[in-house]
Amino acid sequence: MTKILHSFQPDILAHLPKPPPIIKLPHTPLTPPQSPEVPGTPDVSNLDLNEQLGNRQNLNTLGDALVGIAERLGKDAPAHDVLAALKATSMEVHPDSAARAVMGARTTLESFIKSLGLPLPNSHFGISGLSVAVLDRAQIHPLGNLEGALGWPVPMSADDQQRLHNLALNYATAPDQPTVKQTPGSLLAYLREQTTLAPDVLGDPVKTLNALVSSPAAQQLGKSLQEGMQHVATDSSAMDHLLAAMTLQLDPESITEANRNLTAGFDLAHEDHWNQTADKVVQALGKHLVANGKTSPDLAGVAAYLLLASRAPVFLIKDIPSTVTYGSPAWVNLAVAATTIEAQTPGRVASMTFAEVMLEAESAGLADRSVTHDAQREALIDWGVVQGVLVKKADHLYSAEELAALLSEFEARTASMTSATQVFEKELPSRALKADTVLKERFPGLEALYDKRLIHVSYQKRRPWGDVFYEPGPVGPHSLRDIVMMDLKGPVRYSSSDSRIPLDKLNAISTFGVLESFNQEFKAAINEKKVAMNTAIRHLISQLPLEDRKNFELGKLSFFYNQSTTLSTELIPIWGNTLHPKEEPLLVRVERGGKATDYEISFKEGSIRSFLPNRAEPKTTRNGNVKCETIAFSPSKGGSSLRKEQPPTDKAVPDSFNGARSQLIADAFVEHTNFDDEAILEQARGLTYHDKNEKRANAISNFILELVPFYSAINCFRKGKVFEGLSHLDMDLFGFVTAGMSTAGKMIKIAGTTASAVSKGARAAKVIGMATFSALNPLGGLGDAAIGGARLAGKGLQFLRNKATKAANAIRGATGSYDVLKAAGKGHGTAVIGTYPSGNVSLQTVAVFKNNRWYHYDPIKKNVFGAPIKNFSRVGASSMIVRATGSNNAAFRHLLNLSQSPTNAAAYQRGLTQGSPFDLPGFHVHMSSEDLVNIALNNHLAPEQMGTLVREIKALRIEEAKLVVSNLKHDVSAPGVIFTDVSQIDYLARTDITSTGHCAGFSNLMALAIMLGKEDELIKNIKRAAMNPGDIQAAEFIQELHNFQMIVGDRSAVHMGKSFKQQNHLEIIDELTNSPTSKTIRIVTADHAMVAGIKVEGSSTSWFFYDPDGALVKFTTLQAMQEGMEKVLNSGRHGKNMNPYVTDKGDKFFETSEFAASDMDTVNDVYKELLDAAL
Repeated sequence: MTKILHSFQPDILAHLPKPPPIIKLPHTPLTPPQSPEVPGTPDVSNLDLNEQLGNRQNLNTLGDALVGIAERLGKDAPAHDVLAALKATSMEVHPDSAARAVMGARTTLESFIKSLGLPLPNSHFGISGLSVAVLDRAQIHPLGNLEGALGWPVPMSADDQQRLHNLALNYATAPDQPTVKQTPGSLLAYLREQTTLAPDVLGDPVKTLNALVSSPAAQQLGKSLQEGMQHVATDSSAMDHLLAAMTLQLDPESITEANRNLTAGFDLAHEDHWNQTADKVVQALGKHLVANGKTSPDLAGVAAYLLLASRAPVFLIKDIPSTVTYGSPAWVNLAVAATTIEAQTPGRVASMTFAEVMLEAESAGLADRSVTHDAQREALIDWGVVQGVLVKKADHLYSAEELAALLSEFEARTASMTSATQVFEKELPSRALKADTVLKERFPGLEALYDKRLIHVSYQKRRPWGDVFYEPGPVGPHSLRDIVMMDLKGPVRYSSSDSRIPLDKLNAISTFGVLESFNQEFKAAINEKKVAMNTAIRHLISQLPLEDRKNFELGKLSFFYNQSTTLSTELIPIWGNTLHPKEEPLLVRVERGGKATDYEISFKEGSIRSFLPNRAEPKTTRNGNVKCETIAFSPSKGGSSLRKEQPPTDKAVPDSFNGARSQLIADAFVEHTNFDDEAILEQARGLTYHDKNEKRANAISNFILELVPFYSAINCFRKGKVFEGLSHLDMDLFGFVTAGMSTAGKMIKIAGTTASAVSKGARAAKVIGMATFSALNPLGGLGDAAIGGARLAGKGLQFLRNKATKAANAIRGATGSYDVLKAAGKGHGTAVIGTYPSGNVSLQTVAVFKNNRWYHYDPIKKNVFGAPIKNFSRVGASSMIVRATGSNNAAFRHLLNLSQSPTNAAAYQRGLTQGSPFDLPGFHVHMSSEDLVNIALNNHLAPEQMGTLVREIKALRIEEAKLVVSNLKHDVSAPGVIFTDVSQIDYLARTDITSTGHCAGFSNLMALAIMLGKEDELIKNIKRAAMNPGDIQAAEFIQELHNFQMIVGDRSAVHMGKSFKQQNHLEIIDELTNSPTSKTIRIVTADHAMVAGIKVEGSSTSWFFYDPDGALVKFTTLQAMQEGMEKVLNSGRHGKNMNPYVTDKGDKFFETSEFAASDMDTVNDVYKELLDAAL
């Protein structure tokens, strides 16, 4: 699957409706300040963040299912197989999503894709492309990057930001209540005090933020701030102002601060964070915020997340390997990738894993060259400061020469590390493989004889008087492979009694060239690996925290290694002692400023670790008969210099990669590792028959080789070290990420070039996510440019121009059309492109005429925002102006909530009581309730029409409930049957017309009620709540029942964690017939849940069946149960309307599990209130 599909992702999903408003505006809005500048109040919407998150989860579910189909069918799947799979594969519809009301708890992939307005993919390529698109979209949080109004295309001025900050600090719910400023921990703590959070929510920053910003207190605050700022009111303005206020309360310094790395007075680029992992930096930021009174300790993680989500989301990426630290080359690539992805889809990076970011890096970097260039410059500057290549100062103060030198140094280091990686990946030369090549060239067609020992060797000699004689050579017989590998110097004569051996050809060859060529190549390969390991060790030193780097740069160094001896138990011990090879790590003691620190350098582990000063010193310990020694090691190069402490230099940050000290330390490690070990050469030489006769085999066994530090370490590197969180990806110690050997066919989103490489078995053909840098242009004076009094976090005028230009380009579109402009006009009013003055320049924007004012328009979020534009001038012809027509294409629940809003309540009520159904588009008397719902989804209905439609749906569903009850009663009617109708269809028609069923909740609840003898009370409560849903107690009952359904509503949860089995209707009846004790069985179809059971009380036995759609049926005789159950599950009217599972052979079955009262222990205590409620 090729990731180039990402390039058309926006086109796949661009037509989907804009996410509905997140914040639930109160039914009694605050009275806005009386001013001619105050815009009107928008329609109230009851859609909330949970619904948006549910919609997001649906996309995840769809994407995962599509990936599964793509993998299962393969890339050559025909169209009919693909379409059949889409029709046959079902997915869960999230209970909080808008689609749940329309599609039910489960639907097919085919239906869900169609509901998105997308064409059905009919190929592996199409399925893969759609999966990429929906999974990418699902990664974006509904609230974006959480910056709210601070992320508007035209930011608020510094004065406006300060005013918003002050409004938030002085906010109180009532005059006699404490203000936000008076609350310890400020705004987050203020909202926390008024919001009940479960422990699992409080432990997750994202869940906590979701809960806090969607709370009633937050809703009230957001609306109050929008009104206080006198900004245009839209469906997102309250949330925008709330999020901006939350950020400004944590970081008021950002109003005027120009340093991009400063967040709330916390320097992300501080030397304390150099070569630290991202999570440690995030923790440090949280502690800083608490120490400065910005938030409370329990909300430190939430506060840090909120700030970083918009300022530096790279720190929030999940599963970053521990070796990818701030200031490393790998961090440069990660930071560039994160910035370019975030620029396209704000709010996405914080939801991504390290692997996902790196896989997307290349395509994201190509999307907007200017964004990529800025990201590269910033990432390289940070890297250069950490590595001692640049002196730390403001970005705009770096000259073109400094940036050019910075880029040159980075590319040189990257090249040396890439070369080292390639060297480590290469196998050592093999004499046997070289011989194989020569054999195939010189003796083709004789493969069967290559290893047959049929040849004898003799040396041609000449006596002093000139006679030629032959002297026996190496004892044979030898194979052709032996002959070529030995490559004996002549003159040599070969003989054989086997006529298949081409003796004439063999004797005509004076030399095969194998041995000499092998020796040269082996020597060169070993030298290459020495250089590569030197590079690796210098890299490891450069990745240490600054103080450790200074230790290596300036301290007195002493080297040691560990080696063990197994002592003999013989009478004369010295004869049987076994000296083991020295261990791979090199121990270093550093003494600097009177303080000693011990380090362990390990290429094999890819690390340098520090220890308390007790490991790197001469010592001997015993463990049984094993003696362990720490032995001093004196490098042959630079030893005297390394043994002396150096005076401090003027350079505050050493260049630890290129420094002379690092070079000497790396040389010492290479020498310690002993690349010249004879065993390595012997292994590469391979064995001939002659070698075996010389008893050299033991010297090159793999067991012995594994004991050679160099061989073991290099072999580990070549096999690839898979870090945690990098499924199907490999990462080496330089931070280079490559596709693992098992990746092909498993990672649907891997880049095309890499997928191609993997399919050919080339592990390191392409490094994933490595940025390709171009010349870095200096910022000049733009870093300090102030626009409207705001410093824009150091981005200045160019930043503002880029955002404005991007907005205008989005409006025009790539083809020069004004489709988006027309869409803006339809949704908001007259829309145009124009200019407005800012300082001494004129900037371009998109504007919408609303409430007799021009307002900025965000074409990405498709909304107006902010204060009226001053001195706005339209640009272009009058044909650009489009009048508003108004449209809405959201799901049924959204439409219903909108129609019931206070603004529309009167019209809705009029339709509910007086409207004619024949005024509804497409209405006819034979429609089902689902057909009526589709009228709302496919047409733009006025509130009055929606009222009429709801009345008709309710009436029709009540009639449908009666039909289900009638069919069930017909099937079970017999002597000994007690029938009590209680239909959830009727109940939901009266209490929640958007619901598609509570069968899982009703079934489990009724099972418990019957077990406790409370079924009559439960039935009464259900009916009473349905008849009077507006009653306070009834409303609580309805909500709690809904909550319980959410817990047990999906296919697995309906069984409450129990394992289930497959049974047909006869097996269920047999189980109820033969059970000696009371038992309750859950019976689940493909789209419904029911329960049945037997009650044994002393000598009395009875049975029951409960279908939430119809009734509770009690059987007092065995015959009534057996006959009734056969009909309701199989042959009767009720049974014929069921949708049981079906095997490949066409056999029908149900999923069943045994209910127990203890099953309820897996949920909260909601069910107790439902059983004990007295309505």
